[in-house]
Amino acid sequence: MTLTETMGNDVLQENTIVCSRSSKYTVHNIIGTGNFSRVYSATVLGTGNEVVIKVLNDTCSSKRFDRKLYFKELDLLNRLKTSRLRARYVQVRDAFLLKSGKLCFVMERLGSTLHSVLHNIGPLPMAMCRPIVRQIAQGLAGLKCLGIVHADLKPDNIMFCAGTAHNFLVKIIDFGCAFDIKKVETMHHKQIQAIPYRAPEVCFRSNLDHGLDIWALGCIMPEIVTGVKLFGVAEEELLIKMILRTRPVPKSLILNLPTDSQETNLTVGWIQFQNLYADLIGQRDQQWCDDIVWFMDLVYKMLIVMPETRITAVDALAHPFLTIVHFIDYPNTVMTKKNAELMATCVLDI
Repeated sequence: MTLTETMGNDVLQENTIVCSRSSKYTVHNIIGTGNFSRVYSATVLGTGNEVVIKVLNDTCSSKRFDRKLYFKELDLLNRLKTSRLRARYVQVRDAFLLKSGKLCFVMERLGSTLHSVLHNIGPLPMAMCRPIVRQIAQGLAGLKCLGIVHADLKPDNIMFCAGTAHNFLVKIIDFGCAFDIKKVETMHHKQIQAIPYRAPEVCFRSNLDHGLDIWALGCIMPEIVTGVKLFGVAEEELLIKMILRTRPVPKSLILNLPTDSQETNLTVGWIQFQNLYADLIGQRDQQWCDDIVWFMDLVYKMLIVMPETRITAVDALAHPFLTIVHFIDYPNTVMTKKNAELMATCVLDI
């Protein structure tokens, strides 16, 4: 993708037109802001097709390091186009430079984030959780094939596709923190991943690999069905305490930690996750019970502290919760038919 300088202004404003080598875009309103960028709604001049334009913030434009990261993100987005699983990632359509030197991405317009859905609607039923998790796992499997680690997987960075039937299709977005696994040594001392989704290897400054995205997905799964962050803490120290309290941790990782490291209250999210077991007591629907058990089994496999023994994305896709193979004993139930229909919506033609 060749970058060209726009013929327009050096800032994006409502009802202005900006140009790339191949297209012109009418800029509308700002729809999102982040630490490093702003996102505007826009339409392609002539066709009216909706897109979004992402541009580097003013505060970052003079920082060479930040601009380097922005070009790295563009490179990664272009690499994603070569994946057979590219339907699981947001697609970059175009890119251009403003006169100020700011890089702009033109990307497909999607719908709501998973975060906003959980915030506005509340927890989703297990039947909806399953296809969402399957699609994310497919995306992570594709990233591993490309040697890319997302490093910032969270509900804010998972978006529902606009205009899809029942709106069950999702895509992974925001590759600003992503990195090539071949350059992993440059990431050891960076603060990656939002704290509630941060993997133990990041907290303990251990070796990083694709497993940190699987840990994040393991945190997201319970949040989808409870509506509450599994590890809803704001400080890494508290996250470490939660991990020590709730997960088996090798002694080699805790030798130099304070003796009170395991003294912390359980988060509401963890308690609600554990309450799924309590819901099984006295439950007469055996199929529903089986599904909960396999759901929790997959979460626990994703939340194994040591990344080398944590389940991979490919193995997760073969897990009973995502294949619904455990429904074979209940071939004609409403639950089986409903889940089979929902899972069929996220089949990829590859």
